[in-house]
Amino acid sequence: MTTKIYLGTQDNERMYVTKHKWDCNWYWALGYVGNDNCHFHFDSYLKDGKSVNDVFTECNFTYGDWWVIRDLFTQAYALKKVAEVYQYGGHQITKAGVTDIIKNSDKAKQVNEDLKLILDTVWDFMLVTNLRK
Repeated sequence: MTTKIYLGTQDNERMYVTKHKWDCNWYWALGYVGNDNCHFHFDSYLKDGKSVNDVFTECNFTYGDWWVIRDLFTQAYALKKVAEVYQYGGHQITKAGVTDIIKNSDKAKQVNEDLKLILDTVWDFMLVTNLRK
């Protein structure tokens, strides 16, 4: 099973994204990008509407592929935040009974199932796209 997919060359470094995984028994760890020399998160690519050519000097993804990948990761990060809210009842629990009023483990579970679907889809899309090159 492939655990990393080559994204492209950025600043003369080959960048890879690591496959998502279920972590700490409540959330999806996702979007880890880097190599032996650096580590950051995919959401840094989502800022400023950068195209694939703005990010990489070499890449197996087309302009259209990149926008599909960006769209799916944008959805994934949004769902991850929603799952966190339902898991804990709010963004930051600062006042019990006030900021944690929507805690709902069933909704957190459903959102995480939807998130897994998005993550599996983007992973398969990137894998197939890389294999066709």
